[in-house]
Amino acid sequence: MRIRQVCMTALLGVLISTSGTLAADWQSPHFRDHELVGKVYAGPDRQQLTLDEVKRKAAAARFVLLGEIHTNPDHHRLQAEILQHMVDQGRRPAVVIEMISRAQQPVLDYFATNPTDNADDIAARLEWSKSGWPDFAMYKPIFDIALKHRLTLRAGNLEKSTIRRLGGRVGSRLTDHERAQLGLNEPLPEETAKSQLKEIAESHCNMMPETVLPLMADIQRARDHVMASAVMDPANEDGAVLIAGAGHTRLDWGVGFLIGDDKPDRLLSLAFWEVFEGATEADFGKPHHHVGIVTPRSEIKDHCAVFKKQRMKG
Repeated sequence: MRIRQVCMTALLGVLISTSGTLAADWQSPHFRDHELVGKVYAGPDRQQLTLDEVKRKAAAARFVLLGEIHTNPDHHRLQAEILQHMVDQGRRPAVVIEMISRAQQPVLDYFATNPTDNADDIAARLEWSKSGWPDFAMYKPIFDIALKHRLTLRAGNLEKSTIRRLGGRVGSRLTDHERAQLGLNEPLPEETAKSQLKEIAESHCNMMPETVLPLMADIQRARDHVMASAVMDPANEDGAVLIAGAGHTRLDWGVGFLIGDDKPDRLLSLAFWEVFEGATEADFGKPHHHVGIVTPRSEIKDHCAVFKKQRMKG
């Protein structure tokens, strides 16, 4: 798979359109009345789009990356709405799911040859309730669309054993060949790598030892590589939609970077953002995605306090 830098100017330029605010029956409880909720931004200059415009762009793009906050039901509802629109327009993309590891692909293959109309059957076989991911009920509408229209479902994550080896938690590290298979044989551009390490450190409340950060970056990059490979697989005759955390759909180092292209009908990278108290427009519309949609917040918690408590227990 050829990896190259995204020509962001060309990609973002096609997304400028008339303004509009998304109106929705929000499920997330916090800050629903914030003035930025429902805004749809394109590019670093925060040009405003309507949701219908975003749907049209998704239907026209071969690869669509829908980046979520995992615990936010509004993000999953909007992912399903965009996917449904693509299907309504005649598209039949594969659906790549971050929450399913490569080791679980046989479960998806089984249901491809033994179709079910009940997504709960897949959740049960995957043992979703034991996986640590949020309630399957939030993801079920996406699976329902895939099952109804017989869209290919694909695993988008590393198996836990490989993650443990990348993290140095067992005695056997990956061989050079294994690292190359996960896209780790070529370093990121220096400034991009520094930016990624900085963001990983900040997202873990600057509590992780510096020696651990490169290992965490390797895990992030390897997972991005697995997702990008599943999205770009030639067997996906009508492209693919990725359901994943917004950190994986980024254009600067995520799956968007790996797919990288300057053709606007090839790639659409989207992030759903949660608003917060005191948020302004300057907090959104950063050039990590083509489009961002602002929603209410699903939870209010001191992430760093929770993380510190977990660290002390571990």
